[in-house]
Amino acid sequence: MGSLKLTKGKLLLGCLVVLAGTIIAVTIFKVPFGSLLYFGIFLACPLMHIFMMKGHGDHNQEGKDNTKQDGKSCH
Repeated sequence: MGSLKLTKGKLLLGCLVVLAGTIIAVTIFKVPFGSLLYFGIFLACPLMHIFMMKGHGDHNQEGKDNTKQDGKSCH
């Protein structure tokens, strides 16, 4: 999977799209706000895992090589 580059502009655009979708769902489609809040909380966990774990897939092997060269370990 490619790296996800999230800039301030993309984040602002995403927030505006979510806000517009929420307003349209509540006003036009008469979806209760409580239902949207429930599903928003339900989706918050996987979305936070996706965005907050960004960059953790790049496992740098240099730290492991340094312990082998010195012959020392922290354990």
